[in-house]
Amino acid sequence: MNQDSEEDFPMIEVKKMNETEIRLFALLFNLMQESRGISFQRFRKIMPRYYHNDDIDSDRKKLYRDLNQLKSMGFNIKVANFGYQSEDHYPYYLEKETLDQILKFSKQELEYLSLLLCSETNFENEVLLSLSQKLFSKNLDLYPKGIKIHRQKNQDFRETESDLTKIIQALKDKRALIIQYGRDKKDRHIEPYRLIRKNSEDFYLLAFDRTKNALRRFILPRIFVKKELREDFVSKKKITNEDLNFHPLAFFKDTPRKITLEISPLFIDSFLNFLQGYENEISENRISLTTANIEALFPFFLKSPNALHPHSSADFKMEFQKYLHSLNEIYSIAN
Repeated sequence: MNQDSEEDFPMIEVKKMNETEIRLFALLFNLMQESRGISFQRFRKIMPRYYHNDDIDSDRKKLYRDLNQLKSMGFNIKVANFGYQSEDHYPYYLEKETLDQILKFSKQELEYLSLLLCSETNFENEVLLSLSQKLFSKNLDLYPKGIKIHRQKNQDFRETESDLTKIIQALKDKRALIIQYGRDKKDRHIEPYRLIRKNSEDFYLLAFDRTKNALRRFILPRIFVKKELREDFVSKKKITNEDLNFHPLAFFKDTPRKITLEISPLFIDSFLNFLQGYENEISENRISLTTANIEALFPFFLKSPNALHPHSSADFKMEFQKYLHSLNEIYSIAN
């Protein structure tokens, strides 16, 4: 049997990792382990050797430098922003891109697609415009320049724009409006208080509804302003935190009850982010809250089933299991 010579397998000099290299390796390893991301505060807990300075700003700057160094080495590190909470709770995550996840086209395929998309019948097709932009994003020399879209403001857009203008003016002048909302064709007399966007992608108008004699929230695009009134506000209601709370846990569906959940340590930050804006108490990994809509918690655990610690409330786990069973039945019927 032939023995391999040292020339065939040259020795690689082994160097001891320095402190910075060890820290970067540990940082990268943790990011690879936690696909949902890790917040700054969470890094301080799981890597106290490196990020536990009495000066929290010093730790924050150190983490930024380390993350930027990993970025410069080719690791795609991003920040997931949810709402308007403190940056300490923004999860940093490593976006893993592999070759098998990238759909590739040959030049011939793209040329053929270009001819199809450039046909005259497709000039006004918004879907094909969006499709072509995605397909040719990395092959601009083959981009079908014949694809055009004539964006004209239709009547609905002008009405929406006009309605928004009237609403903003009513807010400034503190004047009442007669509106129709959604599919309801009944006239509603409202007194616009404030525009709000909180825990939501939609903008809401918080207004006093004279018809219902209460504050109501209206999604802006669904409001049709029928008439602008030159009347002062008759209501003197003060806006409270409850009026501004859009969290589904605040909806009154059942009898309010207090519940205590034990959350797995890796999911504490994301669960607190989910609860943002809703009153709760935290003691280590146990979070207590009172709600009349306990089902509002289910979507979080449906997305992150491992977040619920086995020692959590048995009653809650039983209700969650019923919820999952009902979802399973719905999907079974649909299929």
